[in-house]
Amino acid sequence: MNQGWRWLAVGPVLIMILAFFLASQPASQGALTHVVTNKKMVAVTFDDGPSPQYTPMILKVLSQYHAHGTFFVLGHEAQRFPQLVSEITRQGSVIANHGWNHLNLHRMGALSLWNDAAKTTHYIESLGGHVAPFYRPPYGMISAALLKTFSEHGYTVVLWSIDTRDWARPGVGSIVNKVATQVKPGSIILLHDGGGNRSQTLTALNAILEQLTQMGYKMVTLSALVKAQNIPQAI
Repeated sequence: MNQGWRWLAVGPVLIMILAFFLASQPASQGALTHVVTNKKMVAVTFDDGPSPQYTPMILKVLSQYHAHGTFFVLGHEAQRFPQLVSEITRQGSVIANHGWNHLNLHRMGALSLWNDAAKTTHYIESLGGHVAPFYRPPYGMISAALLKTFSEHGYTVVLWSIDTRDWARPGVGSIVNKVATQVKPGSIILLHDGGGNRSQTLTALNAILEQLTQMGYKMVTLSALVKAQNIPQAI
């Protein structure tokens, strides 16, 4: 086969692969990564719970600093530990949606992720709870189709502005330093209360909240942070 015919055979395949790759990049365009505000407020968010081992202790630390968090729960974990859903809301924190089964967008597609998330919402509501209209896609993967699908159902897709990488257990100092050096008004901080050993996260959280308090920050729910965004003035 000559070079020209080889390109005709392979070219369409490469184009399809490239199109899929670009359509499902974990880019932040269209997703909420931070809130533009002049108020010293941040949102501390937690993924992959609730966990019977770590979520109650994290709630206790939040209460010690008069702070509230946003918990992007997995439906199958909420089903295993439904009492923790009530504990989160009772503390004043907010339940948000991380899906039911931590699906991979590349493999499943946007519609499957919406159906997965809807299952979580329906289950939390069956407990008498409320799910704030925020969705964090597993692995931070987004696409135009995902953003469109969730927007049509009234959901905001949320990523983050500070990734502590606490899931990798890099050391308490590293987790704390990521926040201390990157925080600014309107930051959305990513932590995890489930999915593994979160002892470093728990220890780091105490130091993070102490530092933020000393810096004059309030740690609020994502709902409250969004309400505090600067509204452009009409000219």
